[in-house]
Amino acid sequence: MNITKDSLGAFLFLVFSLAYGFYAWQIVPLPIEARDAVTSSTLPKIYAGLGALFSLLALVLSFTEAKSEAKGAGFSRRAMGRTAALLGLMLLYALAMEPLGFIVATLAFLLAGYWVMGERRIKVLLLASVPVVVLFWLVMTRLLGIYLVSGSLWS
Repeated sequence: MNITKDSLGAFLFLVFSLAYGFYAWQIVPLPIEARDAVTSSTLPKIYAGLGALFSLLALVLSFTEAKSEAKGAGFSRRAMGRTAALLGLMLLYALAMEPLGFIVATLAFLLAGYWVMGERRIKVLLLASVPVVVLFWLVMTRLLGIYLVSGSLWS
């Protein structure tokens, strides 16, 4: 059995999704949410289910592709460096959320993440980041009524 970086990545994402799903099922709905169809645990459960589904599909596809290709892709220094940089960005994102707020911290994280992944076109960077952040913020705050931190630097 040949383990490629795709199958390893899919497996790690599957483990992450299952652990996330486990904790999503531990969220206790607030008493005011008892009659609501959408509670504070609904979105995390959906994310966990979709993550597990897609990672299973990616895992199956990686094994079928590995059988059709004789060679396996190895880990390169560049890929490991990008992975380390993305992990560092995630840590900075978590630390920047409180002082900068959701919108600015998420926008900076996405722009830096796309930059680390190799995208250099400014137009693509902005079009792939700004609408996602604004739409996600609107859905979470206006549609679902979930509070997202606005940032302590601005107040």
